[in-house]
Amino acid sequence: MICCKGDDDVARALARGNRAPSPPEAARRRLTGASSLAFLVLLAIACWIAPGSAQDSPPAKPQINIAYVEIEDDPRYAPVRAYERIILKSRAHPFAGAELGLDDAAPLARALKADFRLQRITVKAAADVAPAVRTALDAGTHFFLIDAPAESFRPLADAVRGREALLFNVSEPEDSLRRAVCAAEFVHTYPSRAQLTDGLVQFLVSRKWRDLLVLEGPSPADVAMTAAFTRSAQKFGARIVADQHFKPGTDPREREANDPILLTAINRDYDAVFVADEAFDFARTVPYRVSRPRPIVGSIDLEPVAWHWTWERHGAPQVNSRFERKSGGRHMDGPDWAAWMAVKMIVQSSLRTDTADFGKQRAYILGDNSFDGAKGLAVSVRPWDHQLRQAVLLAAPYEIVADAPVEAFLHRTNTLDTLGDDEPETPCRLGK
Repeated sequence: MICCKGDDDVARALARGNRAPSPPEAARRRLTGASSLAFLVLLAIACWIAPGSAQDSPPAKPQINIAYVEIEDDPRYAPVRAYERIILKSRAHPFAGAELGLDDAAPLARALKADFRLQRITVKAAADVAPAVRTALDAGTHFFLIDAPAESFRPLADAVRGREALLFNVSEPEDSLRRAVCAAEFVHTYPSRAQLTDGLVQFLVSRKWRDLLVLEGPSPADVAMTAAFTRSAQKFGARIVADQHFKPGTDPREREANDPILLTAINRDYDAVFVADEAFDFARTVPYRVSRPRPIVGSIDLEPVAWHWTWERHGAPQVNSRFERKSGGRHMDGPDWAAWMAVKMIVQSSLRTDTADFGKQRAYILGDNSFDGAKGLAVSVRPWDHQLRQAVLLAAPYEIVADAPVEAFLHRTNTLDTLGDDEPETPCRLGK
């Protein structure tokens, strides 16, 4: 039944119009009656489509805010140069990966119980990351993608401890973040150095290249990379036959420290050469300049990575194509994948729990649930250190040579736990 204000008056008018008219008035009354009937139909339609009570309109969806936090002029993204005019590598913040994660969620919009908003927050220095996150948290944001160097994380852990927040590390491999910092509010979607070097050493051992020569650079990152590689070699039965420290540069007076031929001319044989050179200045000179014909791995030639643009399995070509369109032609890199994966996990938690409640979403992400990372084996969060279990890709410049875990390396519960810190090996005990 349709009821609008004024319906009674219209009915009375129609009743009057139903009295028998005189012959001269018949045609006019028929026209008037038809007009009245048309008016009633239009009035009924207007009442039906007009904004009614609150129960007739769908309730507004709650909004879930995701903050992406980065540092302006982050040195990790500075171009790698040979000379001022020659750029060897261009690196970019992985914000496009986070945007791609939201784009991929668009087809699920009708099923999701919330709308998502991605906010980009840029701060001046590492010391500003924690205050920026705290401000956004106070304003109602619970999910954060942290694209910042390792020194940002300890004050950040102190700032959010015990708060309703989940912070996804999307770009920093430092092992100490998973061991010493060990914060319950962190999820590391970017692989640790231990995961990366474990994957590399598994491949080397599977090829029976067990005797390894190390060329180590002077930077803290080079020292950390070498430490992780040495630990991986011990873990999987490889041997470090020598650890040679190089000095970048071309000073002829120091050629014994900067010439790859001299550095690799040792009195012990080796199967492969591992180079730890974050700056890439020395590493680019090593291939084809060692004293023995041996493969080069580490910072050049065969690199362990979270993602590579030539990966062609498990839906990866579609992910790479969508990313290239989103970023204006840039190839998808490891941090891009980690940011994409973080947003995907947040969206998936809303879909699977059928709610926008942060507590339930957090429990789903950190629980015994898996996600599709387009790398084969499903990824999931380790309960003991909140590191994302994931495959590692072994990438040459223009192809994926292999992926790890390598088939020969088994685990009693989850093969992905052969990469990085397994539960008995870590000092972090978040799951206890």
